[in-house]
Amino acid sequence: MNAQLLALLIHDLKNQLGQLETELAQLARHPEAARAHHCHQHCALLRQRLVAYLTLYAAPDKPLLAMEADESPTEFLRGLQSVESRPDGAPVSLGDVSQAPAFWYFDARLVRLALEAALHNAWRFAREQVLLGAREQDGFLVLSVEDDGLGLGTPDPHAESSTGLGMELCAAVARAHQQGERLGRVSLDARTGGGTRFELWLP
Repeated sequence: MNAQLLALLIHDLKNQLGQLETELAQLARHPEAARAHHCHQHCALLRQRLVAYLTLYAAPDKPLLAMEADESPTEFLRGLQSVESRPDGAPVSLGDVSQAPAFWYFDARLVRLALEAALHNAWRFAREQVLLGAREQDGFLVLSVEDDGLGLGTPDPHAESSTGLGMELCAAVARAHQQGERLGRVSLDARTGGGTRFELWLP
């Protein structure tokens, strides 16, 4: 599982670099402020992801999955509200966390990578708002990302900026979390009132 996860991370980075190369080539042919701004945001995203990926190798004597301290899910989500690579678009708000546990054991590095991938996917579809949420259900911590877009099956308005690895990466992060025979998982469903709801379930 660890080897599969690392392969996904490297593949995602390769795809992002390829997209940035294409964007820069288009900028060279058609210089304009909006296109340059988009390239700058993409560079910020790549820098952030590269730093995050490198932290996985920072301590080679430790396992890839590191759950040495309990985390506050609510504070963890608050930290995601100010990600450096946030694109222009719908703001991120903290939704319902009334059923969130005070603490939970999970690898904050990997879960942050997964939720940032879910966030960037939600930004592509959201019209006015993206909501983060957390709750405890059936012995799992459930972290959610909701958008208020047109819902499942809607054509991606920014397909050219997608690597297509978002859900696959999130699922690999989820499966890396295991307690006994219970494995983490992800789900993607229609949201009440319109839009899509992504959930990351961690045992």
